[in-house]
Amino acid sequence: MATATYHPSVFSFPPGGAFPSDGVYTPTLEDQRDTEEVIADLLREISPAKVASEPATHDGTTALRKNETAQFMGQHLFQCPPSYTALDASKPWLMFWILHSLDLLGIALDDATKKRAVTTLLSFKLPSGGFAGGAANTQIAHLLPTYAAVIALAISGNATEGFGWEQLAASRQNIYDFFMRMKRPEGGFSVCDGGETDVRGTYCLLVVATVLDILTPELLHNIDKHLVGCQTYEGGFASDMWTFGGATNGPSASFAEAHGGYTSCALLAHFLLTSIQPPSEPLPSLAPGFPAAIDVDSAVRWSALMQGNSYELGGFRGRSNKLVDGCYSWWVGGGFPVLEELVRKGNESKSEGESDAKVTVLDGDDGDWVDVAGSQGLFNRVALQEYVLLAGQNEAGKGGGLRDKPGKRPDLYHTANDLSGLSIAQHHVKHSPVLVEKNRGLFDASKGFPPVKPTKPEGGWKSEAERQRARREVFANALGWTEEKGELIVVGGDASRVNTTTPVFNALGLRMRLFINYFYQQQA
Repeated sequence: MATATYHPSVFSFPPGGAFPSDGVYTPTLEDQRDTEEVIADLLREISPAKVASEPATHDGTTALRKNETAQFMGQHLFQCPPSYTALDASKPWLMFWILHSLDLLGIALDDATKKRAVTTLLSFKLPSGGFAGGAANTQIAHLLPTYAAVIALAISGNATEGFGWEQLAASRQNIYDFFMRMKRPEGGFSVCDGGETDVRGTYCLLVVATVLDILTPELLHNIDKHLVGCQTYEGGFASDMWTFGGATNGPSASFAEAHGGYTSCALLAHFLLTSIQPPSEPLPSLAPGFPAAIDVDSAVRWSALMQGNSYELGGFRGRSNKLVDGCYSWWVGGGFPVLEELVRKGNESKSEGESDAKVTVLDGDDGDWVDVAGSQGLFNRVALQEYVLLAGQNEAGKGGGLRDKPGKRPDLYHTANDLSGLSIAQHHVKHSPVLVEKNRGLFDASKGFPPVKPTKPEGGWKSEAERQRARREVFANALGWTEEKGELIVVGGDASRVNTTTPVFNALGLRMRLFINYFYQQQA
């Protein structure tokens, strides 16, 4: 009942009209019309998708073809075709997309293959800090491949000698120094020496700094304000903010329109910032009111409105009035667990002590009220799965993999992000205050790697006690994600089920737990 009420199939939607043109015809509108026609053909040819334990349709079109997709990813594991030459500076990303996709599919790699992956990833690490997009002797360090390399090491490596984690731990100070070289006064970060500043770099940096236990006040300075400045009037986030007159604390405006990828990075980065302050007493080394508040309600509204209608098969678009694309299954869909938690925290602070249940009027005349359980989710989980399985999945027998939309070729990027979005839609993962409190209790302040040295004496924590309070809070929140029991929704039956990815980090929970425990030297 909950599935049908809150997550209806696109096959149950009333027929939708074409996307409005407003009398203005553009190449984008023509592409939109073409997309609508292709999806309409799919809806006419395919039987309604089955949900939960029901079997897939006889031709398998509503099930995830795991073997084909695993073969597609496996073919690229040791060598990519010539078409990937353009991604020569994105090799850590290629490895992350493959390793994470295989993890989601439940495909285990042997130790020899993992060791080869670790060796390759470490070859991208620069002595001066950070990871390059390719061989360290040919390319410069960059924030984005640094994230991809670190999370790929979390997946493929371990604490055993030669499997990457020891080498990464020995590089914590160099990575921190690289991060500080990229820091800009207004709070943003250049993605590389001489590179652009945008929230992708901020997100990638904060994930790595969080999991490697290298957060400091000087690194965090003004990040929150920069993120706030990137939020647009629509509610989503732009790539950067523009400061008028060049003043660090002067008037500013978001730089360009809201975008799904930037919104995801900004929301996830903001969540990481909210995970630093202990609830009982603020950390004196951080600015009063840290982190500055974003407009959560408008971010929820914008994100929800990015989900397409029946003639777009429930997929997500990345910008207003643009086309749906399978990659936004993660870049927009993956932000909803964080939005749910930000909404919960906001409601808690507004009405402390009140019931968390929603109160709905059944009959305004006689005043009958009923308590209704909390949110069933902020997006249509069934519809998103239908988009991934029906529109995002390559046709049966054509080599596997997932893609942007029908008519596009499958690739590693879309396969990883489509599968990540599919995981978010199947598994209702929430940030649990109970689990966070349990993690706080398990934290041992006597254990950990040596603290990184700030670039200036005043850039560090004011005391060791304060640093440990920050470490405990970050650790407890990073491992605070849990799957809600009884809320699994799988379109296409058990054949379509994928493993559970962790919000914010986008890796399996078992990988992140071992990895974070190692770098904090804990045993939660």
